[in-house]
Amino acid sequence: MTLHIAATETDQAIHDLVSLIEERFSIQINSDRLDAFHFAVKSSACGRFECVETLVAAMKAGLVDAETWSQILHVATNHETRFFRHPPTIELIIEFCRSKTTPKILSVGCSTGEEPYSIAAALLRNGHPSFDILGIDISAPCIETARAGIYQSHPKLSNDVAVEVGEGRSRFHSWIRHMVRFDVHNILSDVPIAMSAPDVVITQNMLIYYRAETRHHILNRLALELPKGGYLIAGPAEDAGWKCKGMTRTVHTHAAVFRKD
Repeated sequence: MTLHIAATETDQAIHDLVSLIEERFSIQINSDRLDAFHFAVKSSACGRFECVETLVAAMKAGLVDAETWSQILHVATNHETRFFRHPPTIELIIEFCRSKTTPKILSVGCSTGEEPYSIAAALLRNGHPSFDILGIDISAPCIETARAGIYQSHPKLSNDVAVEVGEGRSRFHSWIRHMVRFDVHNILSDVPIAMSAPDVVITQNMLIYYRAETRHHILNRLALELPKGGYLIAGPAEDAGWKCKGMTRTVHTHAAVFRKD
């Protein structure tokens, strides 16, 4: 079925699109990301539609399939990442896990998996042959990429963690992929996280497009997942002044770090 609507994009159409996405997936898109979101939708998910108005009308009429919704969600959320993106944070994780035999790390908003695999490589290179890392993200396409474990070759992905598979790409060894798991998960949902009592929870560059009260809600939930002595790491200023009974902020220059009392 084709919906015939004038191909003029309005602020109201973008507002309606954002509202529909926020309602369906319980996420929030900050106003400062609307231009980037609009561009991403036009260049990808809207390829099957005449304009944003057409897409919105199809959504309201129940004519958008699950795959298209997934694509739109994918472009609505921030997936910018790279290997060893923030060395000070990785150093903190190594420090916090130094006394752990099998460290358990939860990466929230893991995108396509570079952060969890970077942590895995760092743990291996710092004397931890065994660990359990879980990366979660709301985007199914991102998690599919992460589970495959195949990426453009990187100077720090040497033979101890990955093998070249041709065409300038490398794949993490299977035994590493067995210790680095990935799940599609919306942190604002009530669905349990498939890891209990992680030693460290890290969420960086995921909270940036949520409003302050929602950031606090997410951090409250993550704090509940921690055991006594566990650490919660967020990006600098991403916590939006969050305070939580039973969690103590520790002073670090490059991250917002909290320890469970």
